[in-house]
Amino acid sequence: MEKKIIFFLFLILSSLLFSQNYDFEGQYKYARSLSSKNPDSSEIVLNIMIDSARRNNQPNYLAKAYYLKSFNRYLKSDAKGTLDLAEKALKISTDNNYAPGKALAFRMQGTQYAKLGLLKEASESLNKGLSEIKNENTDEGHELKGMIYNSFLILFNQNEYQQKESYSKNAVREFRQINNIPRRNELLISAYTNLGYSLSEVKKFDKAKAFFVKALALVGNDNHYLKSNILHDIGFSFSQQNKPDSAVFYYQKSLKIADQYGFNEKKIEITKNLEEAYKKLGDRTNVQKYKLENLELKDSISYNQKMAVNKTLNQKKENFDEQLTKSYSLSKGLIATCLILLLVLGLVIFNIISLRKKHKKTVAQIYQQGITPVAYEEDPQETEDPSGNSVPADIKISPEAEEHILKGLKTFEENLDFNHKNISRYNLSNTLNVNTKYLSAVIRKHKNFNFNQYINHLRINYIVDQLKNEPQYRKYKINHLAEITGYSSHSAFSLEFKKITGMHPSAFIKALGEIS
Repeated sequence: MEKKIIFFLFLILSSLLFSQNYDFEGQYKYARSLSSKNPDSSEIVLNIMIDSARRNNQPNYLAKAYYLKSFNRYLKSDAKGTLDLAEKALKISTDNNYAPGKALAFRMQGTQYAKLGLLKEASESLNKGLSEIKNENTDEGHELKGMIYNSFLILFNQNEYQQKESYSKNAVREFRQINNIPRRNELLISAYTNLGYSLSEVKKFDKAKAFFVKALALVGNDNHYLKSNILHDIGFSFSQQNKPDSAVFYYQKSLKIADQYGFNEKKIEITKNLEEAYKKLGDRTNVQKYKLENLELKDSISYNQKMAVNKTLNQKKENFDEQLTKSYSLSKGLIATCLILLLVLGLVIFNIISLRKKHKKTVAQIYQQGITPVAYEEDPQETEDPSGNSVPADIKISPEAEEHILKGLKTFEENLDFNHKNISRYNLSNTLNVNTKYLSAVIRKHKNFNFNQYINHLRINYIVDQLKNEPQYRKYKINHLAEITGYSSHSAFSLEFKKITGMHPSAFIKALGEIS
């Protein structure tokens, strides 16, 4: 006892002196190795590790330490402690987005749930654990996947051998990919033992023996938990072969280790099987002895298990209630959102209907009366000479020149020359052999447009007439209509069309189709 106290104080002192150089990975591995040898010793190392992880801001190792503490509680059949510590590990890992930590915590949760008979919850947790590290192909990833595959075995009964064999082989496959040989061998021990146990269940004893031999060859004398497991499973194999005396021999060796190191979960299993083996031997005294011991062990942990089950179920209820509350709040929000959307939709529909009515009215008016001319706008190019001086609006033009220009404009309009792409005031002046100032003045006087307005009005009026009288024009794309009327782009045509008619070309065509 004194040695343990001195050892404990030494570890604390070492932690305080060398916290900055604390070997978290090394101490984690050391604590892990102690778990299967002596969980109490492992706890001492883990407590120091937790303190150092907190002071040095190492959340990943903090999560792993809580996972190992959870595993130690599991070995001692402390179901509530197992789940509480696994939950701590899960929260820390989730807060820090640490996938391996989450996988470890889910694995421990699933294993404990399975032992409590909560098989659905166990399966969910184990599958969550696998999903966290499914693409992790490091040593740690292979180790975690193999461990979770091993934990799945608890979910299956004796008749589900194929499933058990599949998961066991998956575990072996993952473990064999680990590069660290000592760790790989340590993990393969459990996998081989599980395969031996499963094969014994279906009476394949020679194959089972081969796996037990492999496991025994790898296990060290100080790996007490794994050794206890192997000895128990060999005893089970002999029991299946109807060799109760050999079964008792191995069960007793397994029980001695489990009893010495406080592996209570294992002791329950061993004492139950010892009771059955002695029953086959007709040894009533030992049957009664191990029956009572088994009941005492179960009683000692039944309250703890009951508390763990209640906590799990209560937590599920709380989660359900929380989800229900969130769903209710979400529903209220969705209803409000839907009402707003309906209102907005109603306004949009109302505006669309109003706009369509307006478009129909506009198109009907254009259809019957033609396009209403736009108001005259001054064009600086026409009202100023090259030097920037204003050109008089009432420029003097002889009647003969004015008549000549009007005749030229009539021919220009009849020949649809306004649809030429490169038409300009300068080009038209040259064609009519007149001064540009005279041309602008005549257009302003007789058409009430500047030159650009004049051309645009002619073009849009032309295309509107074509759309009214030639239905095939309504099938043309806007780009083509723009090209027909000499515009350089779809947007330029649409802009002028809307400016003159009050509508976009596509809306005009649609409304025109509805009234004609």
